[in-house]
Amino acid sequence: MISVILGLQFGDEGKGKITDFISKDYDDVVRFNGGSNAGHTVVINGEKFKFHLVPSGAMQSNRVILGNGMVIDPEELVDEIDLLKKSKKNIDIKISAGAHIVTKMHKCLDKKEEEIRSKLNIGTTSKGIGPTYEDKYARTGIRLIDLSNTEIIRDKIETIYNMKRQLLKGSIYENPEERGKMVESLCSFGNSIMKYMDYTENVIYNDYRSGKNILFEGAQGGMLDIDFGIYPFVTSSNTLAGALSTGSGFSFRKVDRVIGVFKAYTSKVGAGPFPSEILNGSTLRDLGGEYGTTTGRPRRIGWLDLPLLKYTIMMNDVDSLAITKVDILGKMKTIKVATKYTIDGKEIDYFPRRLEEFDKLHVDYVEFPGWGDITNGEDIISKGYQELPENMKKFLEFIEGETGKTIDIISLGEDRRMTITKQIFN
Repeated sequence: MISVILGLQFGDEGKGKITDFISKDYDDVVRFNGGSNAGHTVVINGEKFKFHLVPSGAMQSNRVILGNGMVIDPEELVDEIDLLKKSKKNIDIKISAGAHIVTKMHKCLDKKEEEIRSKLNIGTTSKGIGPTYEDKYARTGIRLIDLSNTEIIRDKIETIYNMKRQLLKGSIYENPEERGKMVESLCSFGNSIMKYMDYTENVIYNDYRSGKNILFEGAQGGMLDIDFGIYPFVTSSNTLAGALSTGSGFSFRKVDRVIGVFKAYTSKVGAGPFPSEILNGSTLRDLGGEYGTTTGRPRRIGWLDLPLLKYTIMMNDVDSLAITKVDILGKMKTIKVATKYTIDGKEIDYFPRRLEEFDKLHVDYVEFPGWGDITNGEDIISKGYQELPENMKKFLEFIEGETGKTIDIISLGEDRRMTITKQIFN
């Protein structure tokens, strides 16, 4: 079985939990985009594991692979691997030789660029992700394989500095000694992670040929895709399912199943249009603990947005859905679901590209009654779908009817075991 799992909203859909839950059925889990700007939380018997670079399936799969489409902060990766190996010593880790490297200078550039954007300020995580992708496409980037050669690192650091000299004016990186320290630091971290380096496109293909099950894991969410999200309020990589090909070297044609993860409501970190936003969403934010895994920033909160969900289902060619935080949403007395967009009284069948269109966008909603706190979670897990509250089932079945896709995985809590699947439905 070859599958891909990804988020269908603005990130923070709970992909980490779902990826961990299904990864028991896969030999390899491959992450194909993004960097430490992504935060995925896995909870196992009450113990939390927070991943930013290592794939979320690390706790159950035999092998995890960090693909060439990722940008990797070596310092953060070393710490994350050390923590992972305390819980799972025998995990096999492979990192693509072609993955690009985030430096401290990139993080400085991230902050400088954000200052210059003014009203188009994105609200980045300041993790250096955007500037690292910029250097990748400018063909000046530092790759993992370069970390074994001090001269190459030094030449590339100087090239990046000279190309970005104006942006770096006034920073510590004007000092050649500071740039030299960065070279030494990169070499040191390179020595720590070089043992994991491989030509991962060959590793993945060989595992495929030998009949192994492989799960590809996307970071961020569909609406943050650099091409198809709400530009410019997007991430710096392609987040859609098809990006697994360029981000790992494996053909999308060989994928059997696309799993889309969405939250029972919507959340968003950073600036930009948010059609279904609840302007005073503090109640749902606090109930759901909606604060960024990476930044700790409070997330903006909105109702479930079906036009948005249908759009990302289409763009990812989703086969089945997984829903999270449905237990949290049910605590609201009244629940809204966005059902259509209109502009000047006319329903639109596209997702707007012009930012000014969002100012004229009207959102229609339907309402559902809440279903209260889930106090019999263990009974539901053991007995299955029919044990769910009736109001919750009506909510879920409405979504299935509107999207034309089945919700095959339902999360009733952050812990791995608080999950039911369609096999239990039948």
